[in-house]
Amino acid sequence: MKKIIIVLFLFAQYINAADKVRNYDEQINFIFYLSNKFKVTEIGTISYPNNNYKLYKITYGIPNKNNKKNYLFISGVHGNEIAPIYGMKEFIQYLDSIKIINDIKIDFIYILNPYGFEYNVRHNGNGIDLNRDFINFETYEIKYFINNTKEEKYSGMYDFHEHSATTGFLLYYYSNKNKRLANNILEILQNNNIPLENDYVDAVLKTKNGAIFVPFYAKLYFMNINKQATSGLFFDKINVKEVFVFETPRNMEMAKRIKIVDILLKYLVGI
Repeated sequence: MKKIIIVLFLFAQYINAADKVRNYDEQINFIFYLSNKFKVTEIGTISYPNNNYKLYKITYGIPNKNNKKNYLFISGVHGNEIAPIYGMKEFIQYLDSIKIINDIKIDFIYILNPYGFEYNVRHNGNGIDLNRDFINFETYEIKYFINNTKEEKYSGMYDFHEHSATTGFLLYYYSNKNKRLANNILEILQNNNIPLENDYVDAVLKTKNGAIFVPFYAKLYFMNINKQATSGLFFDKINVKEVFVFETPRNMEMAKRIKIVDILLKYLVGI
């Protein structure tokens, strides 16, 4: 009898783990009520058994040759890294509430992994980590994303993630030319009492004062030997000038993580 109870308990845990914990349609509904400062473009539909998701690109500003900056902001690549999603939503709504900034254009890929967002998991509906698919392009999420951004001449790509190491913020940068900007970002966060990560290790790369620099040998290893590429590696390869991946700590309280995202976004666009 005791064994039966244990089996039933484990089965119930399995069923609960497969339950939706969030609603993607409710989360993105606000994008359809944005002002004419924005353009919303459907970029593809992801279909899983009992789940169909439409992906969107949200474009802020008026595309023209006078734009000083053309940004790409990404969140929700990993569905269980949710603070950047909430922070980016607040930032989009903030942009909609103020006078339009005429010399910039921003493409937002707001939730790239709807399945992961709904089920609170890192991977997509086929169990694939989207942030390892920027070399093979096996997933529809990444195919749609690349097809709708590859022709843009972005001056900067910024992908917002979260990590589970300690309680410090960290960032990845991919060119020594961006070291000064990386240091400026980290200094601003420190001035806002945000702790920086020092102990996190990614493969052979160790965090130092909140930063991970990805050198040439690491790029070769990940892309040519390991045959996996992240968003940062992909956009660095196609020569986007500023390429950053930001990681807020999931062990930090949610409000503070959202605050970090807000500070970063406003600094990057000069608000």
